[in-house]
Amino acid sequence: MQKGYGMGILSSGGNMEEDLKKKGFDVFKFPIRTKSELSPKLYWNLMAISNLVKNEQIDLMHAHTRVTQVLAFFISKITKVPFVTTAHGFYKPRLGRKLFGCWGRRVIAISPLVADELQKTHRVDPKKIRLIQNAIDGEEFQKKYYEKNSSLERHQLGIPADALVVGSISRLVQDKGHEYLVEAVQKLKSKFPNIFLIILGNGREKEKLETLIQTSGLEDHARVIPAVKDVTGILSTMDIFVHPATYREGFGFSIAEAMVVKKPVVATNIWVINSIIQDRINGFLVEPKSAAAIVKAVKFIVENPEQAKTIAENGQKMAFKLCSLDRMVDEIENVYEEVVDESRQSK
Repeated sequence: MQKGYGMGILSSGGNMEEDLKKKGFDVFKFPIRTKSELSPKLYWNLMAISNLVKNEQIDLMHAHTRVTQVLAFFISKITKVPFVTTAHGFYKPRLGRKLFGCWGRRVIAISPLVADELQKTHRVDPKKIRLIQNAIDGEEFQKKYYEKNSSLERHQLGIPADALVVGSISRLVQDKGHEYLVEAVQKLKSKFPNIFLIILGNGREKEKLETLIQTSGLEDHARVIPAVKDVTGILSTMDIFVHPATYREGFGFSIAEAMVVKKPVVATNIWVINSIIQDRINGFLVEPKSAAAIVKAVKFIVENPEQAKTIAENGQKMAFKLCSLDRMVDEIENVYEEVVDESRQSK
C-alpha cells in the first residue's frame, strides 16, 4: 500500500485476520473453506464475490490455493477482471486440474523446480510463468526472535536448561523424513545424554511420530508440538535446526527462517534445498533417508563450535540476500503491472 496500491484479502477467515486489519488491509470473509474445487460452497458464493469485485473496482485478483484459483477463474469470466496465481509447491495431475486449468494470466513459481513442473506436468505455457522466490521480513523476524527468552521458552516446554536441542519445523507428512531425525536422535543419545528433540508442525504423521518416539525410548527426550503462528519462541529453544526432507521441496521456508536467526542448519541434499545450502559453507547437506548422515553432521556442529558458528553466520548472510522482502515485492509488482496493462490494452 505504500506504493499506492489498494489491497484486499478475501478468504474464509483465519488467525491472521486481525493482524491484516491492523496493517490496513481490507478483509472480506466468505464461507468458502473447502479442499474441493467442486464444492457447492464456491458456487453459492460466486455471484456475491463477483459483485464485490465489481463494487470495489478491483483491477486484479491473485489466487494462492488450488480452490481459489478455480474460484478466481469463474469470477474473472463474470467480471472480466484478470487474475494471476502462485504455485507454492508441486501439484498432482488429478482430474480436477485437468478439467480446470485455471492458471490465470500469469503463474508465479516459487522455485525453478516448481516452474519446470508447471511446464512438464501441467503444460502451462512457459511465457506465462514468472519465477519469484519466497521471502521473509528478516528484520521483523529477528526482532520477534530476540524478544524471546530462550530459558523461559525451554522451561515452559519442559526442556532441561542444559539440553542440546535439535529441532525441526514443517508439515508432519511422510516426505519430510521425520522418522530419520528421530532415529538420529536415538543414536546421538549415547554420546549426548542431554539431547532433546523438538518437532513442530501439524499433519497426518503426528500419531505415527509420537508412537515412534515412544518405541525409540525418547519419551523423555522429544516432543511433537502443534504448529503455531509465531515460530520464533520455538526456534529460540533450538541449538541445531534439521530439515530431513526425503523428496523435492518447493522452497525451504523454515530453513530460511532458521538461517536468519543464525542457527546451524542441517538439511538433505535434495532440490531445491541444495540450491540454497552449500555444504560446510552456509549449512550442512546430508544424504536423504540417512539417520547416520544426520548424526555425523550434528556431532560435527557440537564438536566444532567455532567452525559451526562461522557457517551459521554465512547462512544468515545468504538468507537475507536470497529472501529479501523488497526484492519479492518488486518482482510481484512487475507481474501485476504487466497483467493490468495487458488487460487494459485488450479492452
